[in-house]
Amino acid sequence: MTFLDAYLSGAFICRFSFEMPYWLDVSIRELLHLAGQQEPLDPGDIETMGLLALFLACCLAVAIVLGASLRVLRGKLRKRHV
Repeated sequence: MTFLDAYLSGAFICRFSFEMPYWLDVSIRELLHLAGQQEPLDPGDIETMGLLALFLACCLAVAIVLGASLRVLRGKLRKRHV
């Protein structure tokens, strides 16, 4: 369920024009350079990695919402049974 929610939110965001922020482009290039990538990267590869980062951010957002919802629900259920 969580994976599906993250996928749907990522697919919704990807329907809009995606202009990668400069800081994300620089971050991806630096991380790949630190990982040992020496040759220049194709802009399409950078964009794909940016979309992967967007998907991971959507997964994290869904996990935070589900965790907060679970915490609230547990609190309400404890009050009901006490």
